[in-house]
Amino acid sequence: MDAQNRHIDRLIARHLDGGSLSDAEQAELLDWLRSSEEHRHSYLEAYDAWGGRHLSDTRFDAEAAYRCLTERIAGPEGHPAAPVVRRSRAVRRRLVGTACAAVCTALLVTGFFLRGKAERQIPDIREFVQTAEAPVYTGKEARLVLSERRTVRIEEKRSSIRYDAAEIHINEDAREPIEKKEVAAFNQLLVPYGKQTTLTLADGTRVWVNAGSWLIYPSAFGDDSREIYAEGEIYIEVAHDAARPFTVHTGKMDVRVLGTRFYLSSYGRDRTQEVVLRSGSVSVAPAGAPERGIRIVPDQRASLDTAGTFRIREVRAEDYISWIHGYYRFDNTPLSDVLARLARYYNRTFDCSPEVGVMTISGKLELNDDPGEVLRILSLTAPIRFRVSENGFRLSSVQTLRKEHDDNPNRMPMENRNPN
Repeated sequence: MDAQNRHIDRLIARHLDGGSLSDAEQAELLDWLRSSEEHRHSYLEAYDAWGGRHLSDTRFDAEAAYRCLTERIAGPEGHPAAPVVRRSRAVRRRLVGTACAAVCTALLVTGFFLRGKAERQIPDIREFVQTAEAPVYTGKEARLVLSERRTVRIEEKRSSIRYDAAEIHINEDAREPIEKKEVAAFNQLLVPYGKQTTLTLADGTRVWVNAGSWLIYPSAFGDDSREIYAEGEIYIEVAHDAARPFTVHTGKMDVRVLGTRFYLSSYGRDRTQEVVLRSGSVSVAPAGAPERGIRIVPDQRASLDTAGTFRIREVRAEDYISWIHGYYRFDNTPLSDVLARLARYYNRTFDCSPEVGVMTISGKLELNDDPGEVLRILSLTAPIRFRVSENGFRLSSVQTLRKEHDDNPNRMPMENRNPN
């Protein structure tokens, strides 16, 4: 089969699978159909061999269908085409004319949809991630990028998004329709630093998305599985569905469940990625390596290091999801990790000297709207002082400040100051 025939066959395959073609591709396929009766016969045979099966099989495989199409028309590679039962000439002419008129109408009016009641096959989410534009978290708005490149901007600091069969509800006020061509494609949710979003997926699964996070998911899941991709920090309550396992992919690991509640942290710049189980059971494996998976039970944390090794630790799961209630709870946590969380939450910089970064703190830290007040509370429990910098705050230890003052008695001491 030469390159041109293969190209036309792929256009037909996409058309019969309900996929969208560009205006130029639509015109090309129409010209091909109109150019000869043989082409129209080929299309009708492809429709006969493929269309009925497509409309009755909701788990339609586009690649398998493409092979079926090419073998039906040209035969398997290295073999002649399979014989075709021919209709009478008059019947064939009538059917060919009807089929050509139908496909022309579909191309020009309905946008290439011969879907019947079948559901679209969900594409591979990892392939989509590889081609997706890298997220940017420095904006002032959360962004919901729909499959047809429609973008919905959400200004609120804390927002909610809920999917149902036909619409996307944003903060229960605004609504966005879900087009048929978007059902099997991927949506993206980008939550910038300083924002949080609660997302309810079409199956009832709820996801709390923290600042600086990126989610990819379909507006409706397929028949056999449910898969999403996450980068950042989420807490998720998976709706139970034994027939459709739920998998959360990250850049380094895969988390597979049926129905459970767990926390996941997968920020790209962090040295480790981790999963903390609140209830149920999960299997955690390095990305693409299910044979290396491990299981954890509630109140266990599985952390994956840069060498691809999991470490299991007993923890309090509630401490890891406290941010959804408006506070952080720490247990002997290095101050450098605390400041990294505050930087994402407030979208401000929190720089510190090395001796401050290795200090550890424990306890509850309320996340009010004033980052200066949060630092003031920290300074009451740790020997630190802070000052306002150009884009945020600079923290130093009291001991360092005393030494600086002894070395330069005329220098003004650092004071705890509220930038607001």
